[in-house]
Amino acid sequence: MKYAKYAILAITFAGVVLVSACTRSISHIDSQGKTDNPIFPDASHAVRDEGSFVNVDNLQKMRPGLTKEQVYELIGTPHFNEGVFRVREWDYIFHFIRTDGSVYTCQYKVIFDLSMQARSFVFSPAGCLGELKPVDAKMNPGKSINKILNAAGLFDFGSVVLSYAGVVQINSLAEEIKGMNFSSKKIIISGYTDRIGSQIQNKQLSLARAESVKHILVQRGIPPSIITTRGMGDSLPRVLCPGKKSTAIITCLAPNRRISVEVINSSASI
Repeated sequence: MKYAKYAILAITFAGVVLVSACTRSISHIDSQGKTDNPIFPDASHAVRDEGSFVNVDNLQKMRPGLTKEQVYELIGTPHFNEGVFRVREWDYIFHFIRTDGSVYTCQYKVIFDLSMQARSFVFSPAGCLGELKPVDAKMNPGKSINKILNAAGLFDFGSVVLSYAGVVQINSLAEEIKGMNFSSKKIIISGYTDRIGSQIQNKQLSLARAESVKHILVQRGIPPSIITTRGMGDSLPRVLCPGKKSTAIITCLAPNRRISVEVINSSASI
């Protein structure tokens, strides 16, 4: 009887710990997604410590009520590894170009409410965007691209060979990039998988898929020297689907199987 009592207490404690882990945050956030003291992580601890040149037009579209998927599509994946389950803070390192061509850097935080909708948007330093004045056309190196491509539209399940439809998509993307002044650009292609399979296999698969996309871009005239590929494996999932491998789980995890293509300014080393 005593053992049963201890077992119940242990299970209860584990549940509390699990719930705490699932709602992990470094700032004290209320249920409405607000905080009086936003805490920014040390930039040296970022998963992507080089940061990114954010698309300012997309950044200006950030508003309360966006889902995580919509935030992801506008400004990309967070640059810090802040957890997996019900994470309520996404942190970024963003670079901006002044009118004189110099680069300045700020950190940016998106805070979500309990429904996982974006509610607060905070810069460090607070006046970050005050540095960004209208840019002279000669100083503006051109627009950026941040595309998220569903792997199902590019590859057969588990394959690294682009399908016919996938080649058509990447050809279209290549033409869009060639319409820019891509000599001043850097292209980052990141492959992602779902959690099915080992981490090593997922890393290899995601990198091979990113390389397949790069191959088509190069064939279409994009210089390979400006393209970087990354195999991200099953990191930074967009959806969580608990359970063992099954047809239903594989279908549920489809948003995690994706290719991210970012075309950013490379006028300064980061």
